[in-house]
Amino acid sequence: MQHIKKLSELSATAICGNDITSSCLYVSALTIIYAGQYAWLALLIVSGVLFLFRKIYGEVVGALPLNGGAYNVLLNTTSKSNAAVAACLTILSYMTTAVISASEGMHYLHGIFPSVPVLLATAVLITLFLLLVISGISESAIVAVVIFVLHILAMLLLIGSGIWFVLANGLGVAKINFGMPMKGGFATALFLGFSTAMLGISGFESSANFVEEQKQGVFRKNAPQHVDCRFCDQSADGAYCCRGIAPF
Repeated sequence: MQHIKKLSELSATAICGNDITSSCLYVSALTIIYAGQYAWLALLIVSGVLFLFRKIYGEVVGALPLNGGAYNVLLNTTSKSNAAVAACLTILSYMTTAVISASEGMHYLHGIFPSVPVLLATAVLITLFLLLVISGISESAIVAVVIFVLHILAMLLLIGSGIWFVLANGLGVAKINFGMPMKGGFATALFLGFSTAMLGISGFESSANFVEEQKQGVFRKNAPQHVDCRFCDQSADGAYCCRGIAPF
């Protein structure tokens, strides 16, 4: 019998954590657009929602430790049609995330090297990751860990630079930002900011899609605790630091 190599806590966390940690880099900015100076509060509310949801998520997948995520849960609790709809929406969500992420990355690269064609480079990048996934989850997990570490270092660099700027220049920019008027009032800004911030939590649920490939006990560690808490802390800290160093 062939021995199947199971994923460690770091590898499993990296696979689903890349989506979340990359979301930190754009969700904070989008939340600031709608919530303004109260973006940090909207992000903290999202972190509270995730904190309440993590135990439910862990118990449900722990009771049905099979690959499939939402599809598997609905298949065992409702009808096949509902499960099929959930599966289709999940696939569309992942495809959209992959295309948007690749396109945004190539747009950044095009800004540095104008000779790079965005559309062609996006197709090549998606194809490379397609071949990587086909090679096996263990092999792709190694690349995922490298990307995950780079994401964490980028967030730490962002937070550290923000703290350094505030210590060196004071809270003048932050005071100006928090004194800016808001359209629609506090409640509207908080509601729109919360709705926008919820877009960035996609990815933590993907751990349930490969739970059978994880070592015993790894899922309960990486999915409900490490990944979403890391997203919340980095997003909130990043948004707060940015408000202290960048004017509206």
